[in-house]
Amino acid sequence: MIVARDKEWRKKEPSLDDVVKKYQDMPASWILKVDIQRRGLWYSPNAVAKINPAIHAVHQDGKDLFRNNVDFVPEGLIWNDGSYLIANFDFDQKNPARDPYVIDYIDGKYVIVDEGKIVGDFQGYWEKPDFYNKKASNGQPLSTYVQARPQRIEVSVNKYCHFWDCPSEGCKYCPLTPSYKASGATEEQDDIKYMREAFAEAFKQRGRFTQVLLTGGSILSGKELFDDELESYIRVLKMIGEFFSGKRFPSQLISSAFNERQLEKLYNETGLTMYTTDIEVFNREKFKWICPGKANKLGYDEWKRRLIASVDIFGKGNVTSGAVLGTELATPNGFDSEDEAFENVVEEAESIISHGIALAANIWRPTPKSIFQNQISPTLDYYVRVYREFDKLQRKYITNPYNDDFRRCGAHVGLDLMRTY
Repeated sequence: MIVARDKEWRKKEPSLDDVVKKYQDMPASWILKVDIQRRGLWYSPNAVAKINPAIHAVHQDGKDLFRNNVDFVPEGLIWNDGSYLIANFDFDQKNPARDPYVIDYIDGKYVIVDEGKIVGDFQGYWEKPDFYNKKASNGQPLSTYVQARPQRIEVSVNKYCHFWDCPSEGCKYCPLTPSYKASGATEEQDDIKYMREAFAEAFKQRGRFTQVLLTGGSILSGKELFDDELESYIRVLKMIGEFFSGKRFPSQLISSAFNERQLEKLYNETGLTMYTTDIEVFNREKFKWICPGKANKLGYDEWKRRLIASVDIFGKGNVTSGAVLGTELATPNGFDSEDEAFENVVEEAESIISHGIALAANIWRPTPKSIFQNQISPTLDYYVRVYREFDKLQRKYITNPYNDDFRRCGAHVGLDLMRTY
């Protein structure tokens, strides 16, 4: 078992119990989920023994990335209310800022333990889809090319983010490209032939999936900025569209901020229904510091303008954005206090949500290989407080909740609050 580098951290911030008592209008099980993503997970021997790769969806990228140095960990957990929780996220297990929660299996039940006390339970681990058991024509597992969550198929089209072409311009919270470089990989994109084979098998499992998601790192090249990235997504979306009889199919793209010409081309040439470009940080000056490449190549104001403009093309309720919530408090250039951050973040978030754009914010965990890896994320109280306000704003401005919700994602815990719509 690992312990926090700061043995006194619990004395310095509100506890789980404190936050549950303070926000009695928020589900206690949801607050626990928020804290799990903030602090990380560790698996007991009993919990590891219950992981069955023949049944469960597991993640296995090397023992150095995960808890317990086991060969694999579950992709996700199924909560008692039917929502999901991504469980394969990494955290600094060698020198964590806070003690992680422990997943255990006691008396026939999956439980969550903190300081030896059971603080919650859950249904079990995600089961893998049928196509995970099959291989492409080149002999590689189909899951090499297409991944899945309980109700969503996912493909990472671009595995490298070119904002990192200049080492000082990568987003400071992101481990994607440093991890890509450390892996020794050389191919940024998979052969679309094998993606097609994966989708063909995945769609045979009727009733399993309700949405397709595409994402990937930014590509800066082309006649205009992001043109080559746009074409890579269009190519894959057209391939996926071959499996559907109608023009539109339930789909979401998370990409760089395309301009109006690019957005119209994307909308007109594919069956895409939902467009997402992440604002990342809800403050112009913090964005400039945390995302220097994006700030230098496009800028916060233009990124935000393009995001808002996309509503005219895809429609209200079909555009979303996200952020890595908590990075605005990173040192030395972040906000001085959580109160100051809260006021600024909520005000800026409203300026986006008011255009009919829903927000799906990630909880920032300083991760290995990122520039921010040795930072400390905000308190649980801060995250609950901000998510609570985001939910209020979305109820005020968005009458048609978007489909990137708790049934499909599992990463953006704030979306769980949409269950009461």
